[in-house]
Amino acid sequence: MIDEILELLLDVVVEFIPNSVWKILAFVIGAVATAAGVLMLDESLWTGGALITVGLFLLAGSVISWFR
Repeated sequence: MIDEILELLLDVVVEFIPNSVWKILAFVIGAVATAAGVLMLDESLWTGGALITVGLFLLAGSVISWFR
């Protein structure tokens, strides 16, 4: 019962946020993840590489969606 109410509230909140805000948010999170990955590359190659990969996918997806 509680999970259905939370799911409904989340759906309502997501509907009110425009797509352009989600694209900007994805771009900012991608940039932060890429920067964090570059900084962590010296400490842990796997973690830094994973963060860079996720960040680049978020950046590229956001930029590609702007041009469509």
